[in-house]
Amino acid sequence: MARKAIVDRAAVLELLKEGRTSQSIADRFGVSRQAIDLYRKQFTREGLLAPTRPPEPVVAEVADATRADRVRSEPRAPYTVRSSSPPPPPGPSLDELVDLVIRAFTALKRIPELEVECEKLRKSYAEAQSQIDELQAREQKRKEQEQRWFQAQNPGVLTYRPPTIPPP
Repeated sequence: MARKAIVDRAAVLELLKEGRTSQSIADRFGVSRQAIDLYRKQFTREGLLAPTRPPEPVVAEVADATRADRVRSEPRAPYTVRSSSPPPPPGPSLDELVDLVIRAFTALKRIPELEVECEKLRKSYAEAQSQIDELQAREQKRKEQEQRWFQAQNPGVLTYRPPTIPPP
């Protein structure tokens, strides 16, 4: 297993900004030139260091069939060095988003189970509704029978009035 040298990233960045070569920086820290090149690439990706090479010019084919030579377009503007890291994106962090996705998939796994439970509750509701309808029909029938009985007991009386007791 190769040993890893500890290098001060800030010092390497400052030396690279000064324009020192990777080999001179590597000699100073006692590491390989390739290790410093890796730091250089990382700083460039992070936007802390401008790329050492200018961007490659775009090569375009000429549409004219008589000319087969290539035309080079103007190179793009060189990258600029950022003094600070970019602001964090607004909204939830990546960890919060991952947790949210995990919870969503867990909830999706429960859908069949919940559908079965929902169907049971629908059946229970339908049974309860039919019992309520049956009880209401019985109550209506009972009231009709009571009305007929009352009319049979007191012919000519349309409404029920409790008998009054004469005073003594």
